[in-house]
Amino acid sequence: MDLQKRLQIFVDAGLVTRVPTRFQLLQGEFEMTPYVLSTDATMEDAYNDTLAAHPVLRQPALLREIGLDNLKTGSGLGMRLTSICKHLHFTWHQGFPVFDLQIIMTHPGGLDEFERRTHDLLADELPHAQRWNQLARRLFPDPAAYYGQFLGEDGWIARARRFENPSPADVGSDFPEEFFSLANFAQYCADTFPEHPSELGLRTPGRLLWLAGRRSREGRSQGWVDQLRARV
Repeated sequence: MDLQKRLQIFVDAGLVTRVPTRFQLLQGEFEMTPYVLSTDATMEDAYNDTLAAHPVLRQPALLREIGLDNLKTGSGLGMRLTSICKHLHFTWHQGFPVFDLQIIMTHPGGLDEFERRTHDLLADELPHAQRWNQLARRLFPDPAAYYGQFLGEDGWIARARRFENPSPADVGSDFPEEFFSLANFAQYCADTFPEHPSELGLRTPGRLLWLAGRRSREGRSQGWVDQLRARV
């Protein structure tokens, strides 16, 4: 993966001043993944109040639809465009989903493709759109209300094109600022971590484990157990 090429759109926009190395990105992914796997990134209240829509139990359905890309919980840069589009359509995020839309922006024509797919879902006429909507209705009370937020002159897609990206505070989230957008994440990795494994040597595995424990050191739970109990 050519990180310089993938992230150049954010360099040109002045959101990233230095592209991280692959090792810097890996360290950031270890630190960020527990937050991504928690319920902090999603708006759980927007899902159906059923066990099928529980954050753990809905994953097999998403895995069947999206494939192994659904298990790529790091930067998302390794996901195919079709996979990140489906992930975004089937995951109700807390407010403006900056990170995922920015992943889509690193693919040539990505936002145009995502916009087309969103229109297809709302039209509910094509066979694949009807099949995807069947899954969406099992997850959300009103999928169309979610899809509609992406479209229009002031919709999330248009705002992403204009780089009008909110902060976590703007959407009422306490998600760490450095993990809220791909551009922020790339800059954080470049500014924070050693560039090459040789700088850590034999300490690398321990360092990665320590980074992965940041969320637990902050005293945060993953939220899954609480959500499961709420649906039982």
